[in-house]
Amino acid sequence: DICRAANEQAYRIAAACKEAGFPFFAASPTNQQFPILTRAQRERLEEKYAFTLWEQLDDDRAVVRFCTSWATDPAAVDALTADLLSLP
Repeated sequence: DICRAANEQAYRIAAACKEAGFPFFAASPTNQQFPILTRAQRERLEEKYAFTLWEQLDDDRAVVRFCTSWATDPAAVDALTADLLSLP
């Protein structure tokens, strides 16, 4: 129960990434999600959001880590998911 809110917000991020067509490094049933983004996509998101560069895959693509917590604001996830869906 204590992790439910964090996991639900992470699943929303994962769903937006899937809808946008981003591949995943690994499936994650936790509050951490690991989509693969291009450099341009990462740079655009870095202007507004904090996330971790998890692993560089090649010159352009890298795995990033989005992590949510009990304190993650659903409105912040709304904004992130909208921006994920707007990425080229």
